[in-house]
Amino acid sequence: MPHYQQGLAKSAGHEWFYLGVGGAVGLAVLVAVAALLAVRKRRQYPSLLLPPKQVIAVRGGFPKGPGGLKQSPSPLQSPLSNDSTPSPVVPLQTLLEDRTRKLSPSELPSERGNIAFTLSYDPHTLTLLVSIINCRNLCEMVVSRDGQCLLDPYVKLQLLPEREHRVKTRIVRSTTNPVYEEQFAMYGVTHEQVNFATLHFQVVAFDRYSRDTVVGECVYRLADAELQVHSEMRVELPLLPRATDTVAARGELLLSLTYQAAFNNLTVVVLKARGLGGRNDAGTADPFVKLYLRKESGERIVKKRTHVRRSTLNPVYNESFVFELPDDRLEHSVIDLQVINHDRVNRNDVIGRALLNMEDAHVVEVLENPGRQVAQWHHLD
Repeated sequence: MPHYQQGLAKSAGHEWFYLGVGGAVGLAVLVAVAALLAVRKRRQYPSLLLPPKQVIAVRGGFPKGPGGLKQSPSPLQSPLSNDSTPSPVVPLQTLLEDRTRKLSPSELPSERGNIAFTLSYDPHTLTLLVSIINCRNLCEMVVSRDGQCLLDPYVKLQLLPEREHRVKTRIVRSTTNPVYEEQFAMYGVTHEQVNFATLHFQVVAFDRYSRDTVVGECVYRLADAELQVHSEMRVELPLLPRATDTVAARGELLLSLTYQAAFNNLTVVVLKARGLGGRNDAGTADPFVKLYLRKESGERIVKKRTHVRRSTLNPVYNESFVFELPDDRLEHSVIDLQVINHDRVNRNDVIGRALLNMEDAHVVEVLENPGRQVAQWHHLD
């Protein structure tokens, strides 16, 4: 019996020994597996086992706007400012006026440049060929502060006195010496026209934002080319200012006209005036504009007026007026515009006056293009 009990004790001791060894081996395996997984995870995601970085509060570098909101810097800095603050929104027209200045006719030179062209005539097909070659030394109409050339010229041509065969060249950008090399064929020009007709050339400055301006013009009698004798004639002529390019001492008035044929309405926008001659004791004026729609006999149909602009010789109005023009009145109407100096003490003085009838070039262009807004300067007499 004692031997049996001693055997059971030894057997139990061996079992505990083996269990201890197995547990130690299992624990070692678990530790090894955990270490292996940790190494693999660290290789894939090294930042997971790194100690967290210390977060330090830094004062913001951008100023706060209204309500405590941060103002984010603009990716593009305004060329008109040297600081990093956001630039205000400036209208395009204001930017153009700040960077450029359009010359008035009185500031332009008397020599406007030259134009070169060639002429040839085919008596069998009654075809007159006019090739506009180039222009040289054109005067600029707009002055830029950075010295950039802003002249975009093109040439208009017509046959006088019938005003037939109206053609024009393409626009050449940013140059005072444009080269065209364009040929125009005028068909049906008879022998009598070759002997008595005249070519009228106009070099025009294209303006994207307002009415195009004539740089200079010239005329050429076809009889001087002797096309019956010469197969081709090359001619170069100087460009002269138009007779209306001389600014009157009383100033100018800028008007925009639009004709709505469907409603028989003529919209007149008084934009601004410049170089007004009427002055008070302080050397300025308080001008306003009166607009009359009259019959040819002078009888007044409608009267309108703008507001008074104080102490200025270059007032800006931007006021619009609509005149109803039925068809029976359209051909026999006159638009009478008077710029008047407002005087609080004495009688108002008329600074200048402009009359527009239905044969005026400005009015004719508006009537030929219903719905199109056309602006033009008018001299005050």
